[in-house]
Amino acid sequence: MKLEIVHTTRYRYSGPIAETVMEVRLRPMDGNGQRCLEFELDVSSGIEPRTYRDGYGNNVHYFNLVRPHTRLTVTSRSVVETGGELDRDPGEELVHDFLRYRAPVKDVPGIRELASRHPIADPSSGPSVELALDDLTNTISREFAYDRAVTNVYSSVDEVLALRAGVCQDFAHLFIAVARAMGVPSRYVSGYIHSQGAAGAAPASHAWAEAWVPRRGWVGYDATHPVRTTDHHVRLAVGRDYSDAAPTRGIYVGSASGKMEVSVRTQEVSASH
Repeated sequence: MKLEIVHTTRYRYSGPIAETVMEVRLRPMDGNGQRCLEFELDVSSGIEPRTYRDGYGNNVHYFNLVRPHTRLTVTSRSVVETGGELDRDPGEELVHDFLRYRAPVKDVPGIRELASRHPIADPSSGPSVELALDDLTNTISREFAYDRAVTNVYSSVDEVLALRAGVCQDFAHLFIAVARAMGVPSRYVSGYIHSQGAAGAAPASHAWAEAWVPRRGWVGYDATHPVRTTDHHVRLAVGRDYSDAAPTRGIYVGSASGKMEVSVRTQEVSASH
Protein backbone atom coordinates (compact mmCIF):
# COMPACT_ATOMS: atom_id res chain seq x y z
CA MET A 1 0.00 0.00 0.00
CA LYS A 2 1.21 3.50 -0.83
CA LEU A 3 0.05 6.29 1.48
CA GLU A 4 0.41 10.05 1.45
CA ILE A 5 0.45 11.64 4.89
CA VAL A 6 0.23 15.32 5.75
CA HIS A 7 0.89 16.18 9.39
CA THR A 8 0.47 19.78 10.55
CA THR A 9 1.25 21.12 14.02
CA ARG A 10 0.30 24.71 14.84
CA TYR A 11 1.50 26.61 17.89
CA ARG A 12 -0.16 29.85 18.92
CA TYR A 13 0.93 32.04 21.83
CA SER A 14 -0.98 34.68 23.80
CA GLY A 15 1.86 37.15 23.26
CA PRO A 16 5.29 37.35 21.64
CA ILE A 17 7.83 34.78 22.81
CA ALA A 18 11.57 35.24 22.41
CA GLU A 19 12.74 31.81 21.29
CA THR A 20 11.57 28.31 20.34
CA VAL A 21 13.84 25.25 20.35
CA MET A 22 12.31 22.15 18.80
CA GLU A 23 13.10 18.72 17.43
CA VAL A 24 10.69 16.60 15.42
CA ARG A 25 10.54 12.95 14.38
CA LEU A 26 8.24 13.21 11.40
CA ARG A 27 10.10 11.40 8.62
CA PRO A 28 8.79 7.80 8.49
CA MET A 29 11.35 5.08 9.10
CA ASP A 30 12.73 2.75 6.44
CA GLY A 31 12.93 -0.98 6.95
CA ASN A 32 10.90 -3.93 8.21
CA GLY A 33 8.36 -3.76 5.39
CA GLN A 34 8.19 0.02 5.06
CA ARG A 35 9.88 2.57 2.75
CA CYS A 36 9.66 6.35 2.80
CA LEU A 37 9.55 7.37 -0.86
CA GLU A 38 9.10 11.13 -0.46
CA PHE A 39 9.45 13.53 2.45
CA GLU A 40 9.12 17.29 2.78
CA LEU A 41 9.24 19.35 5.97
CA ASP A 42 8.07 22.96 6.02
CA VAL A 43 8.57 25.20 9.04
CA SER A 44 7.07 28.69 9.07
CA SER A 45 9.28 31.78 9.17
CA GLY A 46 11.56 30.27 6.53
CA ILE A 47 13.44 28.07 8.99
CA GLU A 48 15.74 25.39 7.54
CA PRO A 49 15.99 22.54 10.07
CA ARG A 50 19.11 20.44 10.51
CA THR A 51 19.01 16.66 10.77
CA TYR A 52 20.59 13.74 12.59
CA ARG A 53 19.89 10.06 13.24
CA ASP A 54 19.35 9.19 16.90
CA GLY A 55 20.46 6.04 18.72
CA TYR A 56 17.25 4.18 17.85
CA GLY A 57 17.56 4.85 14.12
CA ASN A 58 14.95 7.62 14.09
CA ASN A 59 15.19 10.53 11.64
CA VAL A 60 15.32 13.76 13.66
CA HIS A 61 15.00 17.35 12.42
CA TYR A 62 15.77 20.23 14.79
CA PHE A 63 15.72 24.01 14.69
CA ASN A 64 15.94 27.15 16.82
CA LEU A 65 13.79 30.24 16.15
CA VAL A 66 15.40 33.18 17.96
CA ARG A 67 13.27 36.16 16.94
CA PRO A 68 10.01 37.20 18.62
CA HIS A 69 6.97 35.32 17.31
CA THR A 70 3.37 34.60 18.26
CA ARG A 71 2.82 31.51 16.12
CA LEU A 72 4.70 28.64 14.53
CA THR A 73 3.62 25.95 12.06
CA VAL A 74 5.39 22.68 11.26
CA THR A 75 4.06 20.66 8.31
CA SER A 76 5.40 17.38 7.00
CA ARG A 77 4.35 15.56 3.85
CA SER A 78 5.35 11.94 3.34
CA VAL A 79 4.70 9.24 0.77
CA VAL A 80 5.25 5.82 2.30
CA GLU A 81 5.05 2.33 0.88
CA THR A 82 3.96 -0.34 3.36
CA GLY A 83 3.40 -4.08 3.20
CA GLY A 84 6.84 -4.92 1.83
CA GLU A 85 9.15 -7.75 2.84
CA LEU A 86 10.25 -7.89 6.46
CA ASP A 87 13.94 -7.52 7.22
CA ARG A 88 15.77 -10.77 6.56
CA ASP A 89 18.24 -10.06 9.35
CA PRO A 90 16.25 -8.48 12.17
CA GLY A 91 19.31 -8.42 14.46
CA GLU A 92 19.31 -5.95 17.31
CA GLU A 93 22.38 -5.67 19.51
CA LEU A 94 20.60 -3.62 22.17
CA VAL A 95 17.36 -5.59 22.30
CA HIS A 96 17.74 -6.36 26.02
CA ASP A 97 17.74 -2.64 26.82
CA PHE A 98 14.02 -2.86 26.06
CA LEU A 99 13.50 -5.02 29.15
CA ARG A 100 14.40 -2.18 31.52
CA TYR A 101 11.85 -0.04 33.34
CA ARG A 102 11.70 3.71 33.79
CA ALA A 103 8.79 6.13 34.19
CA PRO A 104 6.20 6.16 32.69
CA VAL A 105 6.69 2.42 32.01
CA LYS A 106 6.87 1.22 35.62
CA ASP A 107 7.22 -2.19 37.22
CA VAL A 108 4.26 -2.16 39.61
CA PRO A 109 2.12 -4.98 41.10
CA GLY A 110 -0.72 -4.49 38.61
CA ILE A 111 1.70 -5.04 35.76
CA ARG A 112 2.96 -8.29 37.27
CA GLU A 113 -0.62 -9.44 37.78
CA LEU A 114 -1.45 -8.89 34.12
CA ALA A 115 1.75 -10.68 33.09
CA SER A 116 0.86 -13.70 35.23
CA ARG A 117 -2.41 -14.02 33.30
CA HIS A 118 -0.54 -14.38 29.98
CA PRO A 119 2.12 -17.05 30.50
CA ILE A 120 4.36 -17.99 27.59
CA ALA A 121 4.38 -21.77 27.15
CA ASP A 122 7.83 -21.81 25.51
CA PRO A 123 9.83 -18.52 25.62
CA SER A 124 12.19 -19.83 22.91
CA SER A 125 9.30 -20.41 20.51
CA GLY A 126 8.19 -17.50 18.35
CA PRO A 127 4.62 -18.80 17.96
CA SER A 128 4.28 -19.26 21.75
CA VAL A 129 5.46 -15.70 22.38
CA GLU A 130 3.15 -14.31 19.70
CA LEU A 131 0.14 -16.20 21.05
CA ALA A 132 0.67 -14.79 24.56
CA LEU A 133 1.11 -11.26 23.19
CA ASP A 134 -2.02 -11.56 21.03
CA ASP A 135 -3.94 -12.48 24.18
CA LEU A 136 -2.41 -9.51 26.04
CA THR A 137 -3.41 -7.16 23.22
CA ASN A 138 -7.02 -8.34 23.44
CA THR A 139 -7.05 -8.11 27.25
CA ILE A 140 -5.94 -4.47 27.23
CA SER A 141 -8.56 -3.57 24.62
CA ARG A 142 -11.29 -5.42 26.51
CA GLU A 143 -10.52 -4.26 30.06
CA PHE A 144 -9.41 -0.66 29.49
CA ALA A 145 -11.68 2.02 28.03
CA TYR A 146 -10.50 4.46 25.38
CA ASP A 147 -11.02 7.90 26.95
CA ARG A 148 -9.17 11.06 25.92
CA ALA A 149 -10.26 12.98 28.99
CA VAL A 150 -8.56 11.01 31.76
CA THR A 151 -4.82 11.00 30.95
CA ASN A 152 -2.09 13.21 29.44
CA VAL A 153 1.36 12.72 27.92
CA TYR A 154 2.88 12.47 31.41
CA SER A 155 0.57 9.70 32.70
CA SER A 156 2.31 6.53 33.86
CA VAL A 157 1.10 2.95 33.76
CA ASP A 158 0.12 2.90 37.44
CA GLU A 159 -2.33 5.74 36.74
CA VAL A 160 -3.73 3.88 33.73
CA LEU A 161 -4.14 0.75 35.86
CA ALA A 162 -6.06 2.75 38.47
CA LEU A 163 -8.27 4.52 35.94
CA ARG A 164 -8.80 1.44 33.73
CA ALA A 165 -8.80 3.91 30.84
CA GLY A 166 -6.53 5.91 28.58
CA VAL A 167 -5.57 6.54 24.96
CA CYS A 168 -3.34 4.79 22.43
CA GLN A 169 -0.18 6.13 24.07
CA ASP A 170 -1.27 4.71 27.44
CA PHE A 171 -2.18 1.35 25.94
CA ALA A 172 1.22 1.17 24.25
CA HIS A 173 2.98 1.93 27.54
CA LEU A 174 0.81 -0.64 29.32
CA PHE A 175 1.57 -3.32 26.73
CA ILE A 176 5.30 -2.56 26.95
CA ALA A 177 5.33 -2.80 30.73
CA VAL A 178 3.49 -6.13 30.78
CA ALA A 179 5.51 -7.61 27.91
CA ARG A 180 8.74 -6.76 29.74
CA ALA A 181 7.36 -8.44 32.87
CA MET A 182 6.73 -11.49 30.67
CA GLY A 183 10.41 -11.41 29.70
CA VAL A 184 9.78 -10.06 26.18
CA PRO A 185 11.73 -6.95 25.05
CA SER A 186 9.23 -4.35 23.90
CA ARG A 187 9.41 -0.80 22.56
CA TYR A 188 7.18 2.18 21.84
CA VAL A 189 6.23 3.19 18.29
CA SER A 190 4.83 6.54 17.21
CA GLY A 191 3.18 6.77 13.82
CA TYR A 192 -0.10 6.80 11.95
CA ILE A 193 -2.90 4.44 11.07
CA HIS A 194 -4.79 4.91 7.82
CA SER A 195 -8.54 4.52 8.34
CA GLN A 196 -10.18 3.33 5.16
CA GLY A 197 -13.74 4.45 4.68
CA ALA A 198 -13.30 7.45 6.98
CA ALA A 199 -12.49 9.93 4.22
CA GLY A 200 -8.85 9.04 4.64
CA ALA A 201 -8.73 10.96 7.88
CA ALA A 202 -7.15 10.29 11.21
CA PRO A 203 -7.71 12.53 14.25
CA ALA A 204 -4.06 12.64 15.31
CA SER A 205 -0.88 10.63 15.50
CA HIS A 206 -1.19 7.04 16.63
CA ALA A 207 0.93 4.85 18.90
CA TRP A 208 1.44 1.14 19.48
CA ALA A 209 4.15 -1.27 20.63
CA GLU A 210 6.60 -3.68 19.05
CA ALA A 211 7.82 -6.84 20.78
CA TRP A 212 10.95 -8.82 20.02
CA VAL A 213 9.88 -12.31 18.93
CA PRO A 214 12.46 -15.12 18.61
CA ARG A 215 13.55 -15.69 14.99
CA ARG A 216 11.10 -13.06 13.74
CA GLY A 217 12.40 -9.78 15.09
CA TRP A 218 10.13 -6.84 15.91
CA VAL A 219 6.39 -7.54 15.64
CA GLY A 220 3.85 -4.74 16.07
CA TYR A 221 0.86 -4.95 18.45
CA ASP A 222 -1.83 -2.27 18.49
CA ALA A 223 -3.89 -2.72 21.65
CA THR A 224 -6.18 0.20 20.78
CA HIS A 225 -7.98 -1.62 17.97
CA PRO A 226 -6.81 -4.48 18.88
CA VAL A 227 -4.72 -6.01 16.09
CA ARG A 228 -1.24 -6.86 15.04
CA THR A 229 -0.01 -4.01 12.91
CA THR A 230 -0.93 -4.11 9.23
CA ASP A 231 0.02 -2.23 6.08
CA HIS A 232 -2.31 0.55 7.32
CA HIS A 233 0.20 1.34 10.08
CA VAL A 234 3.10 3.73 9.33
CA ARG A 235 6.03 3.90 11.74
CA LEU A 236 7.58 7.30 12.47
CA ALA A 237 9.91 6.59 15.39
CA VAL A 238 10.68 4.02 18.08
CA GLY A 239 12.10 4.15 21.59
CA ARG A 240 11.78 3.01 25.17
CA ASP A 241 8.59 5.07 25.63
CA TYR A 242 6.83 8.19 24.34
CA SER A 243 9.63 10.58 25.28
CA ASP A 244 12.06 8.83 22.91
CA ALA A 245 9.67 8.81 19.96
CA ALA A 246 7.46 11.90 20.27
CA PRO A 247 6.65 13.36 16.83
CA THR A 248 7.30 16.90 18.12
CA ARG A 249 9.11 18.08 21.22
CA GLY A 250 10.37 21.49 22.24
CA ILE A 251 10.53 24.41 24.65
CA TYR A 252 10.00 28.13 24.29
CA VAL A 253 11.29 31.19 26.13
CA GLY A 254 8.70 33.75 27.16
CA SER A 255 5.88 34.44 29.61
CA ALA A 256 3.00 33.92 27.16
CA SER A 257 0.77 30.87 27.29
CA GLY A 258 0.77 28.49 24.34
CA LYS A 259 -1.75 26.34 22.51
CA MET A 260 -1.01 23.46 20.14
CA GLU A 261 -3.28 22.07 17.41
CA VAL A 262 -2.47 18.92 15.42
CA SER A 263 -4.08 17.69 12.23
CA VAL A 264 -3.21 14.56 10.27
CA ARG A 265 -4.52 13.50 6.88
CA THR A 266 -3.79 10.17 5.25
CA GLN A 267 -4.85 8.96 1.83
CA GLU A 268 -4.02 6.03 -0.38
CA VAL A 269 -2.31 6.95 -3.62
CA SER A 270 -2.00 4.99 -6.84
CA ALA A 271 1.01 2.80 -7.51
CA SER A 272 1.97 5.01 -10.47
CA HIS A 273 2.29 8.10 -8.26
